[in-house]
Amino acid sequence: MDFTFNDEPTQTVNIERDIVPAGVHTMTIRHAEEGPNQYKTSDENPQGLCLKLRLATTTGDYRFVFDDIPAHLGWRAKQLADALGVAANGATVSLDPATLEGRELTVEVSHYTSKAGKTSAVVKKYVKASGTPKPATQAKPRPQAAKVAAGMSDDHIPF
Repeated sequence: MDFTFNDEPTQTVNIERDIVPAGVHTMTIRHAEEGPNQYKTSDENPQGLCLKLRLATTTGDYRFVFDDIPAHLGWRAKQLADALGVAANGATVSLDPATLEGRELTVEVSHYTSKAGKTSAVVKKYVKASGTPKPATQAKPRPQAAKVAAGMSDDHIPF
């Protein structure tokens, strides 16, 4: 196969996207991988191993939201699993990056301003998936009010 080319430099288009507005958004996991992050190290996780996520909004044309979940923050991984509808196995939750890509979830986004003054959108929390709605709880009658009402006649006005 023959290709033609010219030596003129190609013009690149630099489209600057806005950051995702703060609030609750439906997002898609565009990329997921495991790897180290030097800023996420701790005594329990000296290499800083993380589940690295790249999230995109399903509506609007915004920048990606990046979220690195360190291996030592199991509660954060459980929050992600709950948002995806993945059940924990006892005190362990398994999240395979290959199975996460393309999944949709609800995310609460907030903004963070770095020391250098750059504002970024960050994941505040993953919102639990609403599989089955919880039954509405009815208020229990107060015992004292029930005793007073039982001692009154039907034509009594209580004021």
